[in-house]
Amino acid sequence: MTRHREFPPFGKILVCLAAALAIGALVAPPIFWAGQSLASAGVSEWLARFPFHRVLSRCLQVSALVLLVPTLVWIGLRRPADLYLRRNPLAVADLIFGLVVSVVLVAVVAFAGAGVGWFQWRADIAWSGLGRIVPTAAAVSVVEEVVLRGVVLGVCLWSLPRIAAIAVTTFLFVVVHFIKPAKTDIAPEAVRWWSGFAEAVRFTETLPPGALLIFGAASLFVAGWILATTALGTRSLWLPIGLHAGWVFAQQTTNLALQNTGPGPAGSLPWVGPNLVSGAVPTGLVPLAALVLTGLLVRLYLRHVFRPVASRLA
Repeated sequence: MTRHREFPPFGKILVCLAAALAIGALVAPPIFWAGQSLASAGVSEWLARFPFHRVLSRCLQVSALVLLVPTLVWIGLRRPADLYLRRNPLAVADLIFGLVVSVVLVAVVAFAGAGVGWFQWRADIAWSGLGRIVPTAAAVSVVEEVVLRGVVLGVCLWSLPRIAAIAVTTFLFVVVHFIKPAKTDIAPEAVRWWSGFAEAVRFTETLPPGALLIFGAASLFVAGWILATTALGTRSLWLPIGLHAGWVFAQQTTNLALQNTGPGPAGSLPWVGPNLVSGAVPTGLVPLAALVLTGLLVRLYLRHVFRPVASRLA
C-alpha cells in the first residue's frame, strides 16, 4: 500500500501566498475599470483618482487578508498553542517596554543626528501628520506580527529547528518589505487583463540603489531577528508588537520633523541615510547600532523580568 506524503505546512503557506498574488493581479484591472466607469457615468470619482499601481497594491493586500483564514484552516491550525503561543500575564509590561525602548533609541539617533548635522529640523513641521502615523503604526505592527511572528514562525517551528525557523521568518520579513508594484504611470485605456501580472513582476524596479538596499536589508534583518526571538522568548506577541509599533511611529515621526542634509540621495551614508519603505526603515551604521543595542536591552529584559515568570508557568 502506497503511503502519500502530506504536503508540508510551510509549503501550504507559500501556495496560498502565490494564490493571493494571482487573485490580486486578476481582480485589479476590473476594479480599476469599474472606477473609471463610475467616474464617466458621474456616479463617483473617488476610485478613479487612484492610479493603476495603487489599485493593484490594495488588491494584493486584500486578497492576502481574505485568504488568511482558509490558509490557517488548511494547515490545521486550531488554537494559539499550536503556534507555541500562550497567555502572557505580563502583556501590558511587555507592550509598554517595547514601545518605550524602541521610541527612545530612535529619538536618540534623531537628536544626535541633528546635533552633528546629519539632519536638520523642518521649518514648518506638520504635526497633524501624527493623526496618520499613530493608527498606521498600530495596524502595521499588529498585522505583521500576527502573520509573521505568529503564524509563519509558529508553522516553521513544526518542522525546523529554532534558529532555522527564526532565519526563514526573518528572511521573509526582509523580502516582503521590498516587494511592491512599480509606480508605473499607465494610461487608463492601456490597462489590460494581464496588466496586474505585468506590474507585479516588475517589483525590482522599486528597489533602492546598492548601498541603500544593503543597509535597509541589514536593518530589517536585525529588527526581524529581534522580533522573532522576543516572540519565542515570551511565547506571545505583545513585546514584538510594542517594539514594531514603536519603531514605525518613531521613524515616521522623525521623517515628519527632520530632513536628511547629506549630499545626494544616499544622505550621510555610511553613518546615516534616508529612511526606506514609506519612511519606516532606517539605513546606516548608526541606526544599525541602535537596533543592536535594542536587542541587547530586550535580552536583559527577558532575562530579568520575564523568564522567572515563564518558569513558574511552565
